[in-house]
This record gives sequence, C-alpha cells and structure tokens, in this order.
Amino acid sequence: MHRLIFRLSIFHLCTMMGVVSQSTLAAPPVPVLRETAPGIQMLFSGDPDTTQAGCVQDGPRAGPGGDAGKMHNELLECDNWHFGADDWGQASFLQGAFTLGASPFSDDGAWQCTGNVHHPDIGFAGSPCANSTIRVVPTYKNTAAPGLYQGHAMSEAQDWVIRFDFKVETVPGDTFGGDKLFEPQSLTGGDILTITGAGDTRAAAYSPRTTNSFLNGESNHYKVRYGPAPEGSDGPSSEFIIPGQLFQGTFTLHYKASNQRLDLWLGDDKLLENFESYTGDYDFNRTQLGGGGMTFENALYDNILMGVPATEGTCGSQGPGSTTPGDFNCDGLVDVADLGIIGANFSMTQVTYMDGDANLDNIVDVADLGIVGANWSSAQGMTMAQDLGQDSLKILVPEPTTTTVMVVCLVLASLQVRRAKTPSQPYHPLTCRSV
Repeated sequence: MHRLIFRLSIFHLCTMMGVVSQSTLAAPPVPVLRETAPGIQMLFSGDPDTTQAGCVQDGPRAGPGGDAGKMHNELLECDNWHFGADDWGQASFLQGAFTLGASPFSDDGAWQCTGNVHHPDIGFAGSPCANSTIRVVPTYKNTAAPGLYQGHAMSEAQDWVIRFDFKVETVPGDTFGGDKLFEPQSLTGGDILTITGAGDTRAAAYSPRTTNSFLNGESNHYKVRYGPAPEGSDGPSSEFIIPGQLFQGTFTLHYKASNQRLDLWLGDDKLLENFESYTGDYDFNRTQLGGGGMTFENALYDNILMGVPATEGTCGSQGPGSTTPGDFNCDGLVDVADLGIIGANFSMTQVTYMDGDANLDNIVDVADLGIVGANWSSAQGMTMAQDLGQDSLKILVPEPTTTTVMVVCLVLASLQVRRAKTPSQPYHPLTCRSV
C-alpha cells in the first residue's frame, strides 16, 4: 500500500516535471560570495511568530543613521528578528513599518511591509508601509562601507550577479498600485536599469521611475527601463514590458565583463539579453528595492545576494565553481552519483549545493533534477536516456527534454523505493526500472 502511494506521488512529480522541464534547462547564474570581491548577503532571519514584546509593527525604531547597534528604522526592542547584512554588504536605508513575515522563499522569514488600508471615498486610510524601501551597498567581507550610500563598487573587469526574491500585493481598492521595484545603481553614472510600473500615470511628473503598476485597468504590471534609447527616439531609454501580472518571483541581473552587457532573468526565464546599462556604467555601487514616489503596495523581499557567478572558482558547498552545474560531488561528471545525492535529499531545505541544490534556492526539488538532466555527462557521449538503458522512452516521449526529465524521475523513484525496503533487505547499486 505504501509503495502504491509512493508510485502515485512519483507519477504526480513526473507530471509536474514534464510541465517545467523546458524552463529548468536554462537557469540563471548564481551569485557566490568570495573574500576577494565585494558582495551583498541579506537573508533576513528569525521567527515570524515570535512573542517577544518589541517585535511588532508599531514598536520603537532606530533613527536615521542607526541607534544602539540597530540600522535605520530597525526595531530597537526586537532581538529575535535580524534585518542586517551577513558578512557581506551594508544596509543604508530601511523605510516603512516593516516586520519579519512568513516567506514563500525560505523557512526563516523575510522582510515585509504590510498594513496599508484603502478606503473608496478617502483613499488610503492608513499607510504604515507607504514607500517601503530597502537600500543596500556591497562591501568586502566584514568590512565597513566607505559611506552611508556608497559601497565598495563592483569591478567592471569582472562578472557580477545580483538576485533577490520578492512578493508584491496591491491593496484592494487601489488603482495606482506600486511604482519602483528594483533600481541598481553604479558608482559613476547612476541607474543601471529600473524595474518600475508599466502604466503611464506617474507619482511624480518629473520621474519616469515612478509610473504606476496598473496597465489597462489591471494591477501588477511592470516594465524594465534600460539603455540605450531606441534610434530616432526622443525618450531617455528603451523599455520592455514584462509579460503578464507580476505577483512574486526571483530577479537575477548578470553583468558580463567580456562584452560589457547585461542579462536579466525572472525565475528561469531570460527576459532580456545582452543589453546596455541605462547610463553606460557597470561599476555597481548600490541597489534599491521598492520605494519611489507613491508605493503603497504591500511588499516582501528575501534572499538579497550579490557576488561573482558560481562558475568562477572552486566547486563546493557555495556552488559548482568551474565544474558543470549538477556535479554535486565535484568529481567533474554529472552522473548517477549526483542523482543519488538528489534522491537522498529530495524536498529538503536549508541545504547547500553539495546536497543537490543545483540552483541554490535553498531546496532540493524538480528544478535541480532538470539541471542535472540538462548537463548529464557520459564518457561515450550518450544521452542520459542511453546511459540508463531507457531508449524505449524516446518512442513514447519524442521530446528530448521531456525524455531526459522522465528518466530522472524513474531514477529517483528507484532510489526511493530501494530506501523504503526493510533493513533486512540488501541495498543494491542504483538502477532504473519501471514504476
């Protein structure tokens, strides 16, 4: 009975994987922190359900510049919640009556600013988190930033990656929504790009960075402003409207020193490729999340990370280094041994790359299986399906991507069924069989 239930679970898992297999094959680069380069690590942590008296939205907060070891606007009487940067980076400005809330991206909470209330007759009846804003600068490990709004700028001669998780909710009754969502800036030239509302109405007439997120009467629409302006245009920049409504996700921005161009990802989807900075500068110095001229949406941010791409350096717990993604045991191959690591830790959180977390999103799941399938190694140059003797699958499922993912499903199922046997039964090497 237990095996039947497990097989049904594997069936549903494989169905899910078939749906997402196309997007998991091309994953964005992962930022890795190195002692030789500046970076940012703001993970936010604590217990969202703590009963500590000072951990409340209306608790006393630190003033500008900080007080008693707390950052600007951080709760003075709450030691259970941590909002500062860890080892790399320095928060310079935190605005709004934010708290630690339950996160869809991690087990230990996220920075959230909620509580805005809209009244159909008088507009906003309460706004404890109007203009919710995070500003943070990069630094070398455990090194103070040169100034409140100036960090140790990233070198234009080296690739860098910044990523963050977000969630935005428009207050019921509001017809403006949010405006600015993401604004990385350089040391020498200002904005690198801006993700702002896709609507035409502006909170400030002079600022194209504060347009509203309502588009054709529908909330949660955003656009990317980047450089250069289209040829023959009077506008200051190019614009790209992100398809669909944007409620939550992960943005990744990758600067490539080889051609001084940028790639922007939303989750595993590349939105823009090889585009220029808004100002033509790439020495990243500061980023702002949220804020603007009239930001009244409820916002949540988590896992703000910046560093060099994981493909640079040594394979280990922080990432694949110069080896192929999916090589969890760092032996130079993506093979059955790496599938075994995923099987042993599947659905586990609080994990490292060497536990099977290929995309470093803090969980071992179907996305990591897809990355293994995409990067499968074979001394004979065969596909994973050929390696595992599953040629018949190609007749049933002609799409190569789906074939690869289905094989991974079968291997995982085999591993888990074998692990489910009683201790008296011998454990055999991993093989693939029908479930």
